[in-house]
Amino acid sequence: MEQIKWIFSGIGTEILSSIIGLIVGAFAGYRYGVHNSIKQSQKAGNNSKQTQIGSINYGNNRSEK
Repeated sequence: MEQIKWIFSGIGTEILSSIIGLIVGAFAGYRYGVHNSIKQSQKAGNNSKQTQIGSINYGNNRSEK
């Protein structure tokens, strides 16, 4: 009986610490994401072409002409 109490005590502690870790991690990630957002703005005149330097790969990122 002592071994069963020890096993369930360990599982309960693991579940509790996982829940607390998820809550704290989500809160910290949200705070980081809110304060470190990227802001972009573009201005151009008539008949102008704009390009962006860098690579963002979301699936198939081919530009067709």
